[in-house]
Amino acid sequence: MTHNAADAFSLAEVVIALGVIAIATTAILAVFPVALTTGHSAQDATRAPEIAQSIIASLAAQAMNAQGNLNTAATIPPATTPVDLTSSTQYITYADNDGQLTDSASNAAYKITIFTNNSPPGFPTPPPAYANQVTVRVAAPAIAPAANQTYRDYVRIISKY
Repeated sequence: MTHNAADAFSLAEVVIALGVIAIATTAILAVFPVALTTGHSAQDATRAPEIAQSIIASLAAQAMNAQGNLNTAATIPPATTPVDLTSSTQYITYADNDGQLTDSASNAAYKITIFTNNSPPGFPTPPPAYANQVTVRVAAPAIAPAANQTYRDYVRIISKY
């Protein structure tokens, strides 16, 4: 079997083929950062309501004390500081990438701020406390300056009725 020069690729054909491959590879690699950003955004959009729902459900479950009044010491594990549902205050805790609450900001993916307002619209003004508006703000990333965070607010009124 004999080979002649007509059976081989020319240098120009090889250069053009490599150029097409280089352009295609560059275009494919350019999509990766956008895909990663979209993936993180989708994860945050899914995880934030899950975290807020668990916190609000925990507070609502502990809302009433034995006397039938709003509780002054509802806790959100593992937080050590109780949330007072009879006052207007702010509490900060954190959550990891799996949505598990933690007191430490070091490995946290989300910063959770719980705002309580003991004078929600439509309820008598305390005392006595009849209801409290609880706002759970889930911000990501946890340890970034506030201007660089995206956050979502979830609001619920917890009442003694």
